[in-house]
Amino acid sequence: MDLIQRYSGNSDSDHDESEPKMLPVPKAIAKMFDGRLYHPKPNDQPNFHQGRSRLFEHERGNWATYVYVPCPDMDLIEIIQEKLTECGLEIIEHPHISLTKTVVLQYHWIQRFINDVKSKLSTILRFTVTFGNLEVFCNENCSRTFVGFLVEPAEILSQCVDQLDKVLSDYNLQKYYEDPKFHLSVAWCLGDQSSQLKTKLKSLELELEINTCRSLKVDKLVCKTGNKKYNFDLV
Repeated sequence: MDLIQRYSGNSDSDHDESEPKMLPVPKAIAKMFDGRLYHPKPNDQPNFHQGRSRLFEHERGNWATYVYVPCPDMDLIEIIQEKLTECGLEIIEHPHISLTKTVVLQYHWIQRFINDVKSKLSTILRFTVTFGNLEVFCNENCSRTFVGFLVEPAEILSQCVDQLDKVLSDYNLQKYYEDPKFHLSVAWCLGDQSSQLKTKLKSLELELEINTCRSLKVDKLVCKTGNKKYNFDLV
């Protein structure tokens, strides 16, 4: 007991004298793992993207994702794009037919999502689409106006959408439009300029060559997620 009392009585003073003082942690190390130092949150800078703004905020680990029908270079598209640039519109460098909205997919879901899409599309046969009249479309927040060709037949494209919607539903992601107008956008401009462009399209339609090819054989679909692309060959 005597030993314990003497030890206890001296412990506080011994501890104060011998314990080393803690040095402050450098700020660079303290911030190393919170994502702000080496992965700064990007700012939305429309001036670097022809005035375009994000539809949703960028967050690290979230990948913008959509599925579409790719479209190769076609005389029909080149002709109308040339005419539309004369009207002050910006051309779309890689025209395509969207089959989903642009959704946010977390990185760790990507491979599983791609596998699920591949499985659902395995029943889709190759098909041919035709391009109809030019029409004007606005995005959901009316920040951009697009000019594009209506695409038919809607039935086969709707079959693709139905299969893709099933996958999106499994991930609690937004499905495609209930009554979509399938189209191939070829040019765009900022803001809602629907009324002005509809007037111009009437004259442009008359200038298109009657014998220009208006059909496209579809043998694959593509999913773009972030900077990656995945091809899905149709049967």
